[in-house]
Amino acid sequence: MNEKTANGRTADRTRPGPGGRLIRGLRGRTARGPGGRTALGLGGRVALGLGGAVVLLLAGVQGPAVAAPPVGSSPVAASAAEGSHTVELRSTAEGFTAPATTRPGLTTFNASTTQQGKGWIGLVRLTPGVSWDDFTHDLFRALGNTPAEVPQGAKDLNRDATLLGGLVIHDGQPGSFTQRLSPGTYLLFDYLAVADAQPRYRWLTVSGSTVDQGLTPTATVVSKNVPGTGPRFEVQGKVRAGQPVRFVNRIPGQVNEFLFVRIAEGTTEADLKAYFDSMPDDGSFPPGSPFTSVSLGSLPLSTDRSTVVKVPTGTGPYALITWNKDATDGIKLVKKGLFTIVDVD
Repeated sequence: MNEKTANGRTADRTRPGPGGRLIRGLRGRTARGPGGRTALGLGGRVALGLGGAVVLLLAGVQGPAVAAPPVGSSPVAASAAEGSHTVELRSTAEGFTAPATTRPGLTTFNASTTQQGKGWIGLVRLTPGVSWDDFTHDLFRALGNTPAEVPQGAKDLNRDATLLGGLVIHDGQPGSFTQRLSPGTYLLFDYLAVADAQPRYRWLTVSGSTVDQGLTPTATVVSKNVPGTGPRFEVQGKVRAGQPVRFVNRIPGQVNEFLFVRIAEGTTEADLKAYFDSMPDDGSFPPGSPFTSVSLGSLPLSTDRSTVVKVPTGTGPYALITWNKDATDGIKLVKKGLFTIVDVD
């Protein structure tokens, strides 16, 4: 049956959704490759496949303007005397807790989870008139594992929402991310619970005086299109274990995430390419995974957005990857070269 959405659009909600695919996707990310699927890295795509992560993690958005810190600037603010401006996010078997209000400015979200398979909390600002159901309908298609559905889903997601990052974390491995908030209403939601019978989400109202104190990055990761080559990650500075990293998404019309996954010493980019090329489109992970840890990192950002993320990486070689799909054809971006290897000090 066709339903009229809050903003007057008509959407067909009767056909089977990508919920199951999404979750497969996301879970896949959690881990360690095929077997662990916790290697998700949103790779699993948020329950959807989002962020690659559950299924969700992923697509290409560009909604209402919510200013992130200008590229190249430090997220440390002038009003440092007031100290850090933080929001605490806690996920458990019962759900997740978050405040209903906070102040505008550079805000650091500290997140942790004690439940396996839950706790990838993302931040989004919806276009006025867009409902939770509208948003998740877009997300399922944009981050799902049916390539033919991705382009239209990505367009709808770009129209209806601005993705502002979040965290891929695990039990015992908490993290933090900084985002600039302006007055208005935001949505916090668990990518890994989007397709559940009782999805986990909370509305966050931002008002009051501005506080600007955020995480200070030691390195910057930029996702961008390189003419004649394709989508690539560019790493500026030195990535250090457990220290903040700034992530900037400059790919037009494309939501994107970035994930750290540990790899064995001696693994080459050619090895990674061969593995990614062997991956089917259904969100499953083939045998022979080069990954040796779960994924940690940032949930998807819309185009021209940035965030600063702190997750508990160790030292050694890591693959820097995304499980998001190309918004133009639904093909995994890693298959087009959007990955690299970094040595974390």
